[in-house]
Amino acid sequence: MIVLKWTLPIAAVAMLAIGFSGCDSSQVQPADDAAPAADMESGMDHDSMDHDAMNHDEHAMHDHTSHAGADAAEEIPAPEAKSDMDKMMETLASFSEEDKASAMKQHFCPVSGGMLGVMGKPEKMEVEGQTVWICCDGCKDKLLADPEKYLAKINQ
Repeated sequence: MIVLKWTLPIAAVAMLAIGFSGCDSSQVQPADDAAPAADMESGMDHDSMDHDAMNHDEHAMHDHTSHAGADAAEEIPAPEAKSDMDKMMETLASFSEEDKASAMKQHFCPVSGGMLGVMGKPEKMEVEGQTVWICCDGCKDKLLADPEKYLAKINQ
């Protein structure tokens, strides 16, 4: 019973001792790409500061361009993403005018539901006397297995 009597006070003293001693911050290493939150929020311009005069070693472990502000982001243009329509037009550009018009009129693969030309060059098929465009060779078997189902999607 004496052991239980002293367990709680000893645990409390141990927790306080650990809390007051803390950790040795000189051993903590910042991540290479970590940006100090305060600097990002305040818009601090690190490029115009004299880092040597400030004598702060915590900046020695990271690259300043990782939090250089909005100007750094503007210098690197983002690649322009093509829309599905752009991809379709680009793919169909090599087709004859007749095939291009036919594929554009159908516009989508009846099997996958995807826009024609987005995944590559669509395939032209004749199914029950009707011209049908599919997005890829992988859709051919499904189309031929149930042509009525997929022709109905096109003829709506």
